[in-house]
Amino acid sequence: VLIDATRRLVFAACQDNAKLLALDLDTMQVRATEPVGDSPDVLALDASTGTVYVAAESGVLAVFHENGGGISAQGMGSVGDNAHTVAVDPQTHHVYMALPSMDGHPVLRELAPAGAS
Repeated sequence: VLIDATRRLVFAACQDNAKLLALDLDTMQVRATEPVGDSPDVLALDASTGTVYVAAESGVLAVFHENGGGISAQGMGSVGDNAHTVAVDPQTHHVYMALPSMDGHPVLRELAPAGAS
């Protein structure tokens, strides 16, 4: 679960059906339901851009943008098995994921947003 207090939204990643729900805190209504990777595990928010990241144990990272009380899918892709962490640097907007093992070694993945250097 992730709360965006500024936009009054709650995001819940559901393991049973691999969906992300966006719940409006003012109306208590679900505003959007979107697919994510199998076994979604952790969520992160880049508050200044309204970007929500959902990492899944299956190795999939799903990216969404908040829009008027809901979300729209921006992309989904494989980052490596057991993506149990995701963090966003609010200054650079880079996304970080620590993976326990890739070819027998721990890895810190860093993803830059489109257009970033």
